[in-house]
Amino acid sequence: MLIIPAVDLYDGKVVRLTKGDPAQSKVYSNSPVEVAKRWESEGAELLHIVDLSAALGQGSNAEIIKNILRAVSIDVEIGGGIRDIETAKDYIDAGAARVVIGTKGLDEDFLNRLIEELGKERIAVGVDVIDSRMAIEGWKVTTDFDGFDFIAYLQLKGIQWVIYTDISRDGTLSGVNYDQIQRLSVYENINIFFAGGISSLQDLEQIKEKAPFVKGVISGKAIYEGKINLKDAVSFLQK
Repeated sequence: MLIIPAVDLYDGKVVRLTKGDPAQSKVYSNSPVEVAKRWESEGAELLHIVDLSAALGQGSNAEIIKNILRAVSIDVEIGGGIRDIETAKDYIDAGAARVVIGTKGLDEDFLNRLIEELGKERIAVGVDVIDSRMAIEGWKVTTDFDGFDFIAYLQLKGIQWVIYTDISRDGTLSGVNYDQIQRLSVYENINIFFAGGISSLQDLEQIKEKAPFVKGVISGKAIYEGKINLKDAVSFLQK
């Protein structure tokens, strides 16, 4: 299981939101490239970058993201506001391992075209939920659509990567909802990354023990605030 540092970008800065709320944001760095290089130096094998500005329709951090891609040698996945084929291809051409789309994946025509253009191995789909209900528009609107039904649909489409985020716990350091994680065990042939509420090495230990099917855990606030030492986490998860 991997621990995957999150690098969330808003207005050119590395930030973390609480429960996806821009009004509850905290700036951790004005130098996103240096943050990415730090996580690489501490043993990260993959970075999860989200352009919050693009997701919220408030601009773009595309050039900063491309600078990060040039600066690190590890894999990088990129999400946030990727709503057209051209943007997705641009990031892949710039060196991203894969792009992350959200509820745009419900647009079957778009998803089919994206698979045709990039290949299934280059696409991850973010399933962002509050009480298992999907949230859209930068997490501002909660729908009646069930996240687990969405994953079942993605499985039928042959999607290989799913990022499941428990928004109600994201950025709260409140611990993990293990009931939700266990419900993810039924999906075969999908690599599951989990995010939301990770607060300590003990959380990682519990996920590793109780949910060995999870391929990676995305951590943001816990590593930025020193609740988890990334080097220690990488060493622990490699055992």
